[in-house]
Amino acid sequence: MNNILSKDIIEDWGLGSLPPDKQADVVDRMGKMIYQAVLVRALDILSEKEQEEFDLVLDNDSSTPQDVLTFLQSKIPTFDQLVIEERNSLKQDLMVPAV
Repeated sequence: MNNILSKDIIEDWGLGSLPPDKQADVVDRMGKMIYQAVLVRALDILSEKEQEEFDLVLDNDSSTPQDVLTFLQSKIPTFDQLVIEERNSLKQDLMVPAV
C-alpha cells in the first residue's frame, strides 16, 4: 500500500518537480496523516469485539504500522476505499487554490 500511496500522492498532488528527498519527506508526512485518519475512521466501523482485538494489536510493542493496516484490511471490507477517501479528504483540506 505504501508504494501505491506514494506514487498517488506524488502524481495527484503535483510533486513530481520536487527533488526526490523532498518528495519522500512530503509523502512520509502525508502518509502519517492519512494513517492517523484511517485509524480514527476504523474505530467507527469496527464492532466492539473487533475494537478490542484492534487495541491488542496497537498495544503490542512489536506491531508495526503495516501490521495495524493489515489487521484493519482484514476486518473492513471497504478498507481500500476508506484509504482513498482519507487521502482525497486530506488533499482537499491541504491544497490551496492558486490566486
